[in-house]
Amino acid sequence: MAGDRGDRDGGRSLRREAKTALARWVVHKRRSLGDPERDRPRDSDEATHAWDGRRRFAEDYTFAAVDPTLAVLVRLESLPGRAAHRLWVIVFGEHGTFMLPHVDQLITRRSADHWRVGGVELDCMAPFRRWSIQCRNKLVRVDAGALAVPVPCVLELEHSCSDAPFVPGVDDDPELVAARLGEAHWDADLVRSVRRATQRGYVQLGRMTGTIRIGDHSLAVSAPAMRQHTWGVRDWGAAGHASQWFVHRAERAAWVQHAVFPTFTLEGGFVRDHESRAPVRTLELADHAIALTTSQASLRFQGNAIATVELRVDGRGALALSWLRDEDGGAALVAAQRRTLPRPSPRP
Repeated sequence: MAGDRGDRDGGRSLRREAKTALARWVVHKRRSLGDPERDRPRDSDEATHAWDGRRRFAEDYTFAAVDPTLAVLVRLESLPGRAAHRLWVIVFGEHGTFMLPHVDQLITRRSADHWRVGGVELDCMAPFRRWSIQCRNKLVRVDAGALAVPVPCVLELEHSCSDAPFVPGVDDDPELVAARLGEAHWDADLVRSVRRATQRGYVQLGRMTGTIRIGDHSLAVSAPAMRQHTWGVRDWGAAGHASQWFVHRAERAAWVQHAVFPTFTLEGGFVRDHESRAPVRTLELADHAIALTTSQASLRFQGNAIATVELRVDGRGALALSWLRDEDGGAALVAAQRRTLPRPSPRP
């Protein structure tokens, strides 16, 4: 029996290694034969994109900043198939955690201007270089519960980009991509899921500066920041669980994504220091902890959750957004997603 089990384990290992080798060849072949500029974002991609007619098409602009004293997230999502927008404004700080009331509800679209919704105004001042984020609305303190009273909030922020756009799936380390494809269960479901994966986008690091005023409190902002712009079909219940990390520690910053689907795992990202940027090659995640390496460096972060808010999305998924700090001046903003919709029973 032990010998049979060893043979089965050895067979699975050989099949995984063969699939990884094939996946590595496919990834390198695609990159060598493809047009390297075809998948690079252009200045025009900073603008909104035409709706392709599918109901789950979505386009979002996300801006986030984090340091040991505060964290802020502004995310504006256009949902043309539902003639609506989804808007998140969340501020973590020493005076509490504040967010828009009824954040789980969609906002009916009232104009064709997708950058001005619910008191939030975005403006691209220079493509891939500078963005303005303004907000005039009322936020509620999350930990006040049912007694929360909306208080006036004014955000006057600017995001200055320090990096060229990073394109997930294109700029990811080919060895990591090949390894995850090698682990995948290659069947018709995987082929269909790949064909449906039509979302595009990019990530940029930089710095957010400005002020945030909530009620009688005023916060000066000058913090490491990231921005993300994606468009395409989005299903909040596709992955069983997923997470995105934005970490800043010891003069290094990292953006990482990890998503577990029924037939494969998707992960990638990059690390930036004052000299260079390199894609993630290995990644380990645990509760409030991350360890990763690139071809040039490594980064480890073990934090404590200072505050967390949970959002429900489309009746299909939930998102927990956490502000973390470690004991060495590092900080992270983590978005952890999980599917809440029960999966259908497998066909007989």
